[in-house]
Amino acid sequence: MATGWNRDHESRGITQGGKISQETFIDTYDPSVLRREQYMLYEIKWSNNKRPRQNCCHSTQTEHAEIYFLEDVFQKQRSDPSAHCFITWFVSWSPCGDCCKQIRDFLKEQPNVKLFIYVARIYWHKREINRQGLRNLMNIGVSIRVMYLPVYRYCWRTFVDKEDKYEDYWPRHFAPWIMLYSLELQSILQNIPSCLKISSFKNQSPVFSLCVDEKQKRALALANPY
Repeated sequence: MATGWNRDHESRGITQGGKISQETFIDTYDPSVLRREQYMLYEIKWSNNKRPRQNCCHSTQTEHAEIYFLEDVFQKQRSDPSAHCFITWFVSWSPCGDCCKQIRDFLKEQPNVKLFIYVARIYWHKREINRQGLRNLMNIGVSIRVMYLPVYRYCWRTFVDKEDKYEDYWPRHFAPWIMLYSLELQSILQNIPSCLKISSFKNQSPVFSLCVDEKQKRALALANPY
């Protein structure tokens, strides 16, 4: 049985083989929509093992996907404490402030672990606890980036269940939202005011808009969003 799979995973879009269904991937990783549930596609590489471990998990009613990974998946995968470990997360929502704190504590206890995080969306991007949490992770060496088109393609080829996959699928229409979230992530990491406004109305698609002043423009000019 694949690590990270439990009884409700298959009904929620993750197969027993550890792959995410095409429908679930498109639905939960589309940055233009705001889905409540959080999914994580993860890759673990150990310095003493050339074969990476790739799998999927999602949030539950009691914990976010990051905590499930740290407390369950990693502990089952760990064998040699002296081996270096490179972990990559592809998450549909960025970590919240509380999860950032637990991730930071985990990394302090695991000096041989290097973490890379790719996010499809930024979770409650205007809340300072979430913004500060992401900055704190960056400050201890965690790489945080918005998923861009080649990353989506990699995830599609690597994590999506092949049995119901359209090989020619390519999320080109994601580009405008990738740019908006990339700019917002830069504003967070550079500790300048939010530049992204999201208006959400019942039974309607959310409206995204960019609001920047001259100071923000100068700061964001340092960024190179995709």
